Amino acid sequence: MKFTKKFFSLFIVSVLTISLLSACAASSETSTEAELGKLDPNNPTKITFYSYSLAYPTMKEGVEHLIQEFNDTIGKEKGVIVERVADQTMQQYKADIAAGKQVDVIQHTFSTLDNSKETLGLKAYEDVFPKDELEQHFEGIAPNALELGKIDNKMYGLAFTFSTPIVFINGKLFEEAGLDPNNPPKTWEEVKEYSLKIKEATGKDGFGLAPNNGWTTEGVILSNGGEVISKDRKEATFTSKESVEAIEMWKDLYQNGAHAVGTDAELPEQFMAGNLGMFITSTALHSGFSKAAEAGGWKLYGAGLPQFGDKPSVPVNSGSALAVRPDSPEKNAAVWEFIKYVTGNEGYTIITSEIGYLPLRTGLADDPNYLKDFVDKNSLYKINLEQLEQMHPVAIWPAAYATESATIFTDAIVEAVTTDADVEETLKEAEKQINDMIQ
Repeated sequence: MKFTKKFFSLFIVSVLTISLLSACAASSETSTEAELGKLDPNNPTKITFYSYSLAYPTMKEGVEHLIQEFNDTIGKEKGVIVERVADQTMQQYKADIAAGKQVDVIQHTFSTLDNSKETLGLKAYEDVFPKDELEQHFEGIAPNALELGKIDNKMYGLAFTFSTPIVFINGKLFEEAGLDPNNPPKTWEEVKEYSLKIKEATGKDGFGLAPNNGWTTEGVILSNGGEVISKDRKEATFTSKESVEAIEMWKDLYQNGAHAVGTDAELPEQFMAGNLGMFITSTALHSGFSKAAEAGGWKLYGAGLPQFGDKPSVPVNSGSALAVRPDSPEKNAAVWEFIKYVTGNEGYTIITSEIGYLPLRTGLADDPNYLKDFVDKNSLYKINLEQLEQMHPVAIWPAAYATESATIFTDAIVEAVTTDADVEETLKEAEKQINDMIQ
């Protein structure tokens, strides 16, 4: 009995000791994860920013300006220097991480974010930045945008360069076909009608949406009530009746003279040359299209994503998120200062006016100190801002097979739309391939 009491007492002490040590460890871990180190302007902390936009001529100048403005202002004041790395293939950051180099901030696509989380050590914002500062910074950002880079209820990417699809319109071709560019098509049925009129009157293609576009395809499916992937991201779900009908509609446009033939690289060139009446793509091409219209002597108009009958359209987002992987409290602080700047008022003013993406701080569009004048002069941005309210996040494919899944999905759409292949059979085969991998 004495032995039992003694053993029981020792057991209780041991359990309490272990519990206290565990609590201390957990507390220490939590504190370390969310700790911002002290920055020193006299001994600045250097961080690397890998950006694919730096590799594209239409975006390079704006992103360089964004980084330089930070380095010259907040960075100089606080003690942070951002070193930029152009990553055109979006593979350099992977190679450098594998080589042991420190990669602090990545301009990352949404669809493969889960894969990088699992394999490249991306860190959740909640684990490296203080909760109160996150909440304060997120005020004013479109609520839908804040959900885009979340995985398992944690943010692994904050929306950065971003847009929804828009129908760019060549006003000259519309008018030559007896159409009013101020009254653009609202439904897919009207898109076909308008497109055929343009082709008949001008001899030029009336409409284009590149089948290999990928992200806009999801919006077409969702707008008819279909799905692309289940909410838990464990199953591809793009073969419902609604999904098949949406792609069959697109195939009809493509096969019956109402659709230009070309890829996501070719159709923008056709539109800028003044040889395409309507083209659906990202707002990021707005600057280039505006210059082409001015040079070609025609006016650029726009409209939102077309809808199926009375069903509201459901656009998805393109663009990128900022993923982070700082490795010290000082890096946490340095990265956070950079994130706050480029997704703050000044940052989004540069991103929208010089690069072409949407300001996710939507209030800037009405603020005369920031973007009001720009948006007033470029009314197409108002269309895109309105679409944010019904926007659906682009699919984030499951980690291990993210790239393969996205490729299979896109290839299936291309085959279904551009060939004689049966739409339902083509989609079902692709869906099975994806589900066989991820399940």
